[in-house]
Amino acid sequence: MARHSDGYTPLQLSLHWLIVLLVFFQLIFGEDMGRYNYFLRSGQDATPLLTGYYLHVGVGIAVLVLALFRLGLRLIQGVPPSVPGPVLQVRAGEALHYLFYFLLIATPLTGLLAQYVDMRTFGEIHAANKPIFVVLILIHVAAALYHHFVLKDSTLRRIMVPGTK
Repeated sequence: MARHSDGYTPLQLSLHWLIVLLVFFQLIFGEDMGRYNYFLRSGQDATPLLTGYYLHVGVGIAVLVLALFRLGLRLIQGVPPSVPGPVLQVRAGEALHYLFYFLLIATPLTGLLAQYVDMRTFGEIHAANKPIFVVLILIHVAAALYHHFVLKDSTLRRIMVPGTK
């Protein structure tokens, strides 16, 4: 269980939004990795595709490093306590966050394992994470909007504005 703090620090908020942008980049432009890998493994000239290939790998590594750093900050600095509510709702929110951390670490790792160990096995796991990410993002955004517009609590403001409780 994470420690509690008064609010998210500017560093925690910056990491959150930077990771969001990088994940969206990967979700949008990651579809070409199959084509990149096909050309790289076929022996054909893949020079025009290498920029996209290395960009995807590099952004994936950045997501992994930033997610590990953010998780470390969460454990050291803590996070604000959940907004009071029904136990199931609070636990579901906590579970969603831990699922995000799991995917933010496991997805880049399976991508690297696909490239350097076994494309078939790890590539399938890596690719299967995309729809899971999309569903989790939709649930996360819907929950934040529900808290803001229906429950009218401070959940969304804590993410958007540094130092807001």
